[in-house]
Amino acid sequence: MNLTLLKNGLNDLCNLNLISVKENTLLSEYASFRIGGPCDYVIHPKSTDALIALIQLMKEAQYPYLIFGNASNILFSDKGYRGAAIFTTEMKNYTVKENTIIADAGMSFTALAVQACKFGLSGLEFAYGIPGSVGGAIYMNAGAYGGSVSDNLISSTCYNPQKDQICTVNGSDQHDFDYRHSCYMENNCIILSGSFALSKADPAETEAKMKEHMHSRRTKQPLELPSAGSVFKRPDGFFAGKLIEDAGLKGFSVGGAMVSTKHAGFIVNHAGATASDVLSLIEHIQKTVYSQFGVHLEREIICINEAGTNVAHV
Repeated sequence: MNLTLLKNGLNDLCNLNLISVKENTLLSEYASFRIGGPCDYVIHPKSTDALIALIQLMKEAQYPYLIFGNASNILFSDKGYRGAAIFTTEMKNYTVKENTIIADAGMSFTALAVQACKFGLSGLEFAYGIPGSVGGAIYMNAGAYGGSVSDNLISSTCYNPQKDQICTVNGSDQHDFDYRHSCYMENNCIILSGSFALSKADPAETEAKMKEHMHSRRTKQPLELPSAGSVFKRPDGFFAGKLIEDAGLKGFSVGGAMVSTKHAGFIVNHAGATASDVLSLIEHIQKTVYSQFGVHLEREIICINEAGTNVAHV
């Protein structure tokens, strides 16, 4: 690890206005859960080129790093992360070419749906209200209200740090899309942008659908409290929230973490919850649901420990 090379490189990128950097910053400031301990460096690259230059610097300095979008499905450890947390949310350029919209990985997925609507394009109405970034949505094959990323994504570009190459991934087959799954969960490449093929539609009709979805979210989901969205994947033949509610766990809490009284599929930070509170509550939910219904709930949120590993316990 070459800290001198790292610091000099970060200063150079800052002086060129390619990135912004904060040191020893709480990750709770950047996660939708509002949970997370200190991080050595929190960095926001301002373009895809800046992101690649930053990753090249991290590799050269042999310094650990992780890439995040809006951190809307992330639970950071109470101990934080000993490395650089790179957030892509300043990478938000997009272009529209006929019926195709191309967006940087850091663009808000909701903002992308809004822009598509303004250009008279339909197909991303389901994305309106999803709190993640375009990159995060592609990574997870995000979906809602009968739609998902795999329905419209025709290609994505990514950076392969091992080969120092920019690559293009085409079609559903190459993306290996499945429920809450894409090839990016295995290939260690970093998503730079996505291209979505949409269809022409009356903007008023598209906007009406988006407003309908948002009304449903506000009615059924605890958007007024910090959370990381749906905690568990949907088990075959069941709905996680229904199982949790039927198990009598609505409103059950561990420390400051509570099963939402509005939607049992959500855990909310209602009183200064820690990561340990959330993980203990998740474990209790899994054990209770399994003992009552014989169904194992698989976690959907990503839990990052101090070493930067996605683990069962942080």
